[in-house]
Amino acid sequence: MTRVAITGYASLDHVVMLDGIPTPGRTTTIVDRPEEAWPRLGGSPSYVAAALAAGGVEAASPISWVGEDEAAQDFRRHLEARNVLTDGIATVAGARTPMAILAYEPNGGCLCLYHPAIPKGLGLTREQKQVIAHADWLCITIGPSQATREALDALSPDGSLCWVVKDDPAALPPDLAVQLAARADLICFSAAEAAFVRTAFASAGPRRAGQVLIETRGGAGAQVTVGATTCFVASEALAITDPTGAGDTFAGGALAALAGGETDPVAIVKAGHKAARALLAGRVAKHNESA
Repeated sequence: MTRVAITGYASLDHVVMLDGIPTPGRTTTIVDRPEEAWPRLGGSPSYVAAALAAGGVEAASPISWVGEDEAAQDFRRHLEARNVLTDGIATVAGARTPMAILAYEPNGGCLCLYHPAIPKGLGLTREQKQVIAHADWLCITIGPSQATREALDALSPDGSLCWVVKDDPAALPPDLAVQLAARADLICFSAAEAAFVRTAFASAGPRRAGQVLIETRGGAGAQVTVGATTCFVASEALAITDPTGAGDTFAGGALAALAGGETDPVAIVKAGHKAARALLAGRVAKHNESA
């Protein structure tokens, strides 16, 4: 059984569609609110883990933090409903569970308001370190820098590493990005984050043999590079209004294929496309049902 631990911030997301661009002193009307559970499961580790579970990984464990509140119970229930383990979810005494408001403008832009809720500088609990130590793969998404450093220390020397990139210097200072760039077996990043990754590579020195680099390009597809070979894999077009989580879901699908023994880079990317499309198509179907 393949075990994957995924570190990063938790979130419960409140998603709304707006009739215009919010401006001070003016009421902006919410024209739609997804029919699925509200708030819905959010946060990079959740999306990655759900895609891993859907892709056949039986032990996907988010490593994250929630508060002492009813929202924490909802968060765990959401994970369990997706066959995701909750053994890496730590409760922070006296804290509230992180949440986000995602407000989509008519032009597709998104206003993201995130309340971390948990204290700054969190590290890993003993139980979280044990989950990582026993994992075959560690997947790093954006989270507290101290916890990310401790996660890398806890990973077995024989363990594999996936880095799902987010250009956030506050949580991912340059030295930590360099460490991830050198150690990772799989790196997933958007075209907007390519310069950030290149900067990390410039100081990384020797990198992992066979390192797989996947640069996603929205609905157009993704470019994959292994060694000196690069190719582009197109994705099937899909009209959407709510792309939240698509990149993380893509990464989870690609990682599920790689962790499952797939060696063909194109097939790995196609697995990512399949996972992201399943997420987005599901939202489109629910929206059409409620229209």
